[in-house]
Amino acid sequence: MEKESVDPRDVFVKPNYMLMSLQRILVLFVILAGVIVVVYYTPMPEEYFENCDRECHELDWPMICRVKLVIEVYKTYSKSCNNCAEAHGADCPPMCITADGRERGVLAANRELPAPSFHVCQNDILVVDVVHRAPAHALSIHWRGQPQRETPFMDGVPMLTQCPQPAYTTFQYKFRASAVGTHMYHAHSAADAADGLAGAFIVRQSPRLDPLRKLYDVDATEHTIFVAEWGHSMGPLAGVTPNAPNAESLLINGKGRSSEFSNAPISTFTVENGKRYRFRLMYGGGSKSCPIKFSVDEHVLKVIALDGSGIQPEDVDAITFARGERVDFVLDANKASGVYKIRVVAEKSCQEDLEGVAELVYKTLDSKIQKTTENVNLPVTREVTTVNSDKCASDKVLCLNEIHSADNFPAKLAATIDEVIYVPFNYSTRQISAKRVESWGQTDGFRFTYPASPLLTQGNDVAPEAICARGSNEDECVHVKKIPLRSTVELVMFDQGGESDHIFHLHGYNFYVVGIREFNTSVDKNKIKEMHEQGTLFATRNLIDPVIKDTIVIPKFGVVALRFEADNPGYWMMRDERSAHWTRGLDFVLKVGEESDFVQAPPDFPKCGSYVGPEYFLI
Repeated sequence: MEKESVDPRDVFVKPNYMLMSLQRILVLFVILAGVIVVVYYTPMPEEYFENCDRECHELDWPMICRVKLVIEVYKTYSKSCNNCAEAHGADCPPMCITADGRERGVLAANRELPAPSFHVCQNDILVVDVVHRAPAHALSIHWRGQPQRETPFMDGVPMLTQCPQPAYTTFQYKFRASAVGTHMYHAHSAADAADGLAGAFIVRQSPRLDPLRKLYDVDATEHTIFVAEWGHSMGPLAGVTPNAPNAESLLINGKGRSSEFSNAPISTFTVENGKRYRFRLMYGGGSKSCPIKFSVDEHVLKVIALDGSGIQPEDVDAITFARGERVDFVLDANKASGVYKIRVVAEKSCQEDLEGVAELVYKTLDSKIQKTTENVNLPVTREVTTVNSDKCASDKVLCLNEIHSADNFPAKLAATIDEVIYVPFNYSTRQISAKRVESWGQTDGFRFTYPASPLLTQGNDVAPEAICARGSNEDECVHVKKIPLRSTVELVMFDQGGESDHIFHLHGYNFYVVGIREFNTSVDKNKIKEMHEQGTLFATRNLIDPVIKDTIVIPKFGVVALRFEADNPGYWMMRDERSAHWTRGLDFVLKVGEESDFVQAPPDFPKCGSYVGPEYFLI
């Protein structure tokens, strides 16, 4: 009997599981080895860098930028100058502060005016050791424009997010530079900032991620412009007297001229023909904090961002803005080679004859460009202003409510708002004696003062009666407004005093300016609320692409509507920018969320508060 033939294809072959396992292990090993090689050769943030100013790239690891700020009382024209200002054409050494040509005390950081500029990339970790060597001062540093989501206790508000730093101590600020844009850092006390403790803080992003990158060719560190008021009657007593003293000059990057010293050194900014330059402009203000107008002779300024947030570009010949605000503009270097004046002039309604000057210098001398007029743009006779006034009716003035954001308004904020908060502010007076009348500011009927311990880090140490409450007879209290976490909020703020324009800066957030209006007289809170609910408070509201800011100028007898989503828990101050010191009563605090939502400070974070000893301790 013959055996049946078997087709080899019909024979079942048992898989070699051992070999398959070895193959998988080999593949995993190769992948793991590749990851190890990539990580090994990729620079990790294992060390500190004193200078993180570099071209940013989206694939780079963030750097840890550690710097030291030594705060001390210094002076202009110190011995380090070696009479450089008197020597024609001589460059002054780095530690020589010339200001406007006259000698004056300075509250300096690292003996520089303004304070050293910080240029970092998005998400870099900034570690700043503030070494406080100025006697009789309590300091804190605010990092303007940074939301501090991970580190709310680094926001720099004394008695709110931290204890003020005593003299002869070191306090280390450590936070992530998460918000891209042109920002500032400064002492919380405006008098200290006016004395020199303020500087530029620039957070860049990768050119591939920057939506404004196509508008310019160069974004260089040396094209940062810091403007500040300067005067010789300023200092620790500024703001204590009823009338703020006049400033003597406006400094551009710490340099300027006065009537007595018309040959003092001034700042210069170098450009090359045929390139478009991004300039980062900011105004540190001063004791009086007059609005200023900025311009460059014969040049068009393309405004592309306000307070670090992009806008739809606008070509103008001048920019008017206020203390604490920042403006990015693009300058097309298309003029004949030479030297052009950069001018800043204070609004005459605030102070007459207050101005500053610098120079725009073309680096290359090209005779062909000098002879041609093809590169010269048609003249632009329009200015942009963030300060609302009667000029807004003119076609030649572009006001804040006419500026459009580069981004659309979030649908969540365009819908019905969860929380509408009305905040009137005014001044009250009280007869102290036959010859003395005390005046102070108040918001919604409360005069703000600070608690004895920081609300964020020592909330349990703050007595409940210290917080403002309706029906309280206290003259001063800690004015706190509670907001549910993740709610949508509209702040309706309006001036009932009519003293002057007011400037407010919101910590921890940006907001959308959806409405702004001026009245000719004081308006009651109930009337404002009624008009707002009926939709007649503003002639027009922008719920499509309103401008995004963190600092707002509220006109005299004016009202603004500001919207944001309360997604950053903590205690955040709405700061009265024209207060010379910590407060003049017009500030208030937004408490977003509950204590359980707050990011906790490190266990060894400094603590402070009042001390009252036992009734009897000497026996």
